Amino acid sequence: MIIGYIFWIILSQITSAEVIGASSALISLTNIFAVVAVIGIDEGNQRFLGKSFSEGKIDDVKSYVKASLFLVSVGILASSIAILLISSWIHDVYGIDFSLVIVAIILVGSNAIQLLLYSVVTASLKTKVLPKIMIVSSTAKLLVAVILILMGAGVLGLTIGYTLSHIISSILLAIVILTTFALSNKNNNSNQIRTAVANFSHACRNIVTAGVARWIPHIITTIGSQLGTIVIFGFQGSDQAGMYFIALIIVNGITYAMYSLFTVALPALSAMQDGRKRFTWHAIRLSALISVPFSSALIFYSREIMQLVGQTYIEASLSLEILLLSMLPTTVFTGVTVLVYSYGNYKQVLAIGLATSIPRTTLYFALVPVYGNTGAAMSYTIGAIVGFAVSVAIANKIKMQMSWKDLGYILIIPTGIAFGLDLLHVNFIVGIAATLVISYISLLRLRILKRTDIRDAVNILPNSISDQVTSILKMIDRKSNWFY
Repeated sequence: MIIGYIFWIILSQITSAEVIGASSALISLTNIFAVVAVIGIDEGNQRFLGKSFSEGKIDDVKSYVKASLFLVSVGILASSIAILLISSWIHDVYGIDFSLVIVAIILVGSNAIQLLLYSVVTASLKTKVLPKIMIVSSTAKLLVAVILILMGAGVLGLTIGYTLSHIISSILLAIVILTTFALSNKNNNSNQIRTAVANFSHACRNIVTAGVARWIPHIITTIGSQLGTIVIFGFQGSDQAGMYFIALIIVNGITYAMYSLFTVALPALSAMQDGRKRFTWHAIRLSALISVPFSSALIFYSREIMQLVGQTYIEASLSLEILLLSMLPTTVFTGVTVLVYSYGNYKQVLAIGLATSIPRTTLYFALVPVYGNTGAAMSYTIGAIVGFAVSVAIANKIKMQMSWKDLGYILIIPTGIAFGLDLLHVNFIVGIAATLVISYISLLRLRILKRTDIRDAVNILPNSISDQVTSILKMIDRKSNWFY
């Protein structure tokens, strides 16, 4: 999230909003095609990989990984052909030339492969390598994009840099999977080959069944989230699209931080026999604790945040505020979606996906021509609220218990603190930091943020850092009895 934000801040200083807007429209379009290419395999395989990893069945893991790669390769080929078929239309409507179309195809393929390989590592729950891979690929993306733009490559240079990060991530993830999980094929005799073929066919059927059920709502959800930039580009122009895209990037950064728990939760839930609802509520609570205080603070300092990117982008500060309102609804409906998917209740997954994305997609075309960036943000947030309402109804139907009191405190406390600091005209850096610190202390005192949460958060850090933090917390605890 941090590197992505730095990436767009730096690029906004060395190129125009028009270049960022055109690039963002192309990136949004390729994100949609990447989800189409994956065919839901990146999530469908986690239901089976999570269980296979937990039971130590490496042969089954191999079969599912190979089947996933085959299916995604077919999806990439189909998406590439589709892009080539509509390349003339893309050029006529958006002014994207053939060189950018080729980059778009490479971006779709590398993005799809990265999504798949990332899901395999995540399903293993051996995720400590992922931050290192993301840092390396993101740094390379920044360096290459900056160099190419300074050389005058414009939209082409930016998209090449963006594509490079997916290529590097895919290569590094493949190396990790091959070396760590020993997924090379050593079957030689005819019986082993026949068994491998049978397992491969069985894995394909399982993954397709589970993947397509999640794929359809995922496509709809992705279209709902990515289409805003494309519609703005078509109706309002590249500069307006660039402004909205930056606001959306900030919100997506927080959303991805929230998604991280649910991404790991899916294979864990799929391997569980009991306690799934309690586990999901715990994940929802933790995700809300991660995302809501930060997003609540940013709402009151949206102008200053957008100003960091550039004076041109201040106009999109209202859009950022409206987008940030979607954070809590998104947290809840994402958690419920993961739960019902782990049960195999595909119709309920589809219902939440449709409820979120149909209002978004419809309202984009109704509100963007009239309200521009603000209309796109309104459409996005309204979709999240409708999806939230449907997910709550489904949660009640399956008798999942959620503490609305806890969620209310998680929302109201940081919002109230940020509002007060904003009235006092506190500097935005101090205001955001103070909002987070005071909010977490208050939530800790109310026992909504628990001691185990603090310990888990500390354990995520490298040992050299976590030992020092633990010593500080124990010193505080001797006086206040808050943590240990």
